[in-house]
Amino acid sequence: MGTFLITGATSGIGRAVALRLAEEGHDVLGIGRDESRGKEIEAASSHIIFLKCDLSEPEEIESLMDELKDRAVTLDGLFNNAATFGRPGTPERLAATAFDDVFELNVLAVNRLIQRTIPLLATGGSVVNNAAIVGHVKFPPMLGPYAASKAAVIALTKTFAHRMKGKVRFNAICFGPVDTPLSHKLYGGEAKFQDAMTHHFRGHAAKPEEVAPVVTFLLSGSSSYINGQAITVDGGYTLS
Repeated sequence: MGTFLITGATSGIGRAVALRLAEEGHDVLGIGRDESRGKEIEAASSHIIFLKCDLSEPEEIESLMDELKDRAVTLDGLFNNAATFGRPGTPERLAATAFDDVFELNVLAVNRLIQRTIPLLATGGSVVNNAAIVGHVKFPPMLGPYAASKAAVIALTKTFAHRMKGKVRFNAICFGPVDTPLSHKLYGGEAKFQDAMTHHFRGHAAKPEEVAPVVTFLLSGSSSYINGQAITVDGGYTLS
């Protein structure tokens, strides 16, 4: 059994991945900001430990990773899942500052975590980055900073994959719409999100539990020949 570090582990896709890994008998270190939700996910499985950290604060990342290093933790995988959409707006009117918070969490924090995690990863370890379809094949005009940040994540993924030469694998996963609190917020509420998803190929978005197995597969040795890829998982959404 392995040990996996997951960001955004207290809700949505991150939570579903943490629970699935725990069910398989792995140990999970779940990063999040909300202590109450952290206690909830710890209560759901004895294999899950919640680590409080605001990933938009570089000092907190450094402190957390120093702690893991001091504890001589060996990791088998990292799932960079935490992200923010930022504030939607037409690209020709967005202030340059609209990119700052989005890139801080979606790109810079991902890079910091990868850099600090590599020395802790066992040979054959795996890093999976949540890149989303907006960084790969579908570019909504109101989400310019978010789409740009996810495109950067894909480029970062491929760069690290090439650098590590298979000693540690790196893949990006590009999800279509998934029924999560973050998605609801983007659409202005759960009801509006569900209504918009009636236009999906199959009439509704994915549940986090439907996409979690793809992440756990990429984190596992069963995907040993998949490296440096951006894999779309969207139920056909980008065909429309």
